[in-house]
Amino acid sequence: MDFSIYEVGPRDGLQSSDTITPTFKKVQLIEKIAKAGIKHIEVGSMVHPDKVPNMADSASVFKQVSHLRSDCELGMLVPNGIGVNRAYEVGVEKYNIFFSPSEYFNVNNFGRNLSQIFTEYCNALNGIHEDNIRVYISTAFGCPMVGDIPTKDMIKTLEWANTLGNNIVLCDTIGTANPSLIRKVMKLTERKIDADISLHLHHGLRKGKMMDNLSAGFDMGVTQFDSSIGGMGGCPFVPGSGGNLATEHLVQWAEKENLDCGVTSSDLRNLVKYVDSTIKV
Repeated sequence: MDFSIYEVGPRDGLQSSDTITPTFKKVQLIEKIAKAGIKHIEVGSMVHPDKVPNMADSASVFKQVSHLRSDCELGMLVPNGIGVNRAYEVGVEKYNIFFSPSEYFNVNNFGRNLSQIFTEYCNALNGIHEDNIRVYISTAFGCPMVGDIPTKDMIKTLEWANTLGNNIVLCDTIGTANPSLIRKVMKLTERKIDADISLHLHHGLRKGKMMDNLSAGFDMGVTQFDSSIGGMGGCPFVPGSGGNLATEHLVQWAEKENLDCGVTSSDLRNLVKYVDSTIKV
């Protein structure tokens, strides 16, 4: 297989929806994603329910889909030590954490700076193997308030992320990535970084350029791409954040490039119909 898909629809796709998606529909969605052959799924987020009401039932969702773990990796986003503990209590084994080289993003999302966030994660994740930790680096290709990320800040964030998890996800949070910028940031990962590198892309002002970004990432060694079935979602806390890369478009790109991602367009047909008719509002 040339690369793998990490499906974020049940979390990133639904978290910013104006309506609350019922728990049973989330469970159905995750089961259909697994049935389509996608092996890596982010099923929810242990965030404060007042801040992200659509994720308030993540513990219940995880319990109801835990039978899929024999065939799938089920990830849970955890924003802090409390989230880690809540996830651990319901049996979560795969933890997704996040922070940014931009202190604006960190303060806006956590109310703390990077050093404080990193320290809390270190303590909370003590004893959890790096293979079970996926580290999202938010605003890796630019921040809506501070603009370009200084190289020294990006290197420090990458090195800290590398000490926590064996998979680092570079996030194009506001859709500013382009092939040149992707190549620039990927070159930084060649320095002291032994974690696998994944890419989480959002649509931005460069309409129709998503495929160029995918090709640039793959050519630079990206081994996994995040995507959301139906293109659902985006970051609700960052001004200007565009929609997620659609899983079906990712698969179409792979087929055009003769790349194997373990899933075909025909495998996704019923899943896309389900999302269009039942989930999207």
